[in-house]
Amino acid sequence: MKMLKTLKTLPTTTRPLTTSRLATARLTTLRRAFIAGVLTLALGGLVAPAASAVAPAGAADARSTTASAALSCRAADNHEEIAAKFISRCKKGSIRSEFPSDRLSRSLGQIYAGKRSGDRDDVKAWKLLNDRRFDK
Repeated sequence: MKMLKTLKTLPTTTRPLTTSRLATARLTTLRRAFIAGVLTLALGGLVAPAASAVAPAGAADARSTTASAALSCRAADNHEEIAAKFISRCKKGSIRSEFPSDRLSRSLGQIYAGKRSGDRDDVKAWKLLNDRRFDK
């Protein structure tokens, strides 16, 4: 009887989670984690910093070139880098609202080649990548 009085005094907004509400909350959390994982893999996966990359013993010059290119935020210096990674590293997030979404998975070199051939989406993507308004 004493427990019933305690339950009646609690406000209705702090009611305990029922099994169905708890299961729904867990499923929502799992869905969010799954979507975050899929997006991470779709955009190129997790990237190790360039300084921790292991290079062959005779490739000291290549390693210094790669490290200096990785530090540059000029699109022309990073033709091997994927557009999504370059944007994450060097540009503000607001660029993604204007950037052609199908170009996010392409390398900057591919975007540049498409721009030179006259593809409108590549022209727009290259222009946005070089626009100083979106620099971090």
